[in-house]
Amino acid sequence: MFWHRRKTARQGQEPAAPAAAQSAPESFDVPTDLRVDRTTASFMAFPHPGPLVIANTTVTCRHCGAEREWMVIKTVEGVFIRCRCTSTWPEPRMSPQRFDDLMGPVTDVAPDFNHALRTMGYDGTFTGTYLAE
Repeated sequence: MFWHRRKTARQGQEPAAPAAAQSAPESFDVPTDLRVDRTTASFMAFPHPGPLVIANTTVTCRHCGAEREWMVIKTVEGVFIRCRCTSTWPEPRMSPQRFDDLMGPVTDVAPDFNHALRTMGYDGTFTGTYLAE
């Protein structure tokens, strides 16, 4: 999972439906200087290895027909889905809150979007290659 700090502090995310609050265990407190401020990220992304169901519909790549192995991306413009074949499209049915719920904690930082694509295997190198289920 990656994030990259924005060059400008733009706000423009659509309001999301309220989600059930999940608090961290009381014994676990991340020091302030190690916390990631998600509002300063120009993009966040994570791999989603299995099928992705949005609005009761399984996501399918229009280019190659893939039904799993997605890269889910959130930018100030919205949420996007990327296939290993490099096809990328906006996904307006997924709210930023739903993205955050699926993503979980930030575990890595990318210097730029192309670096994130390469390290997660969505730069076209692994087109047609899928992990065994």
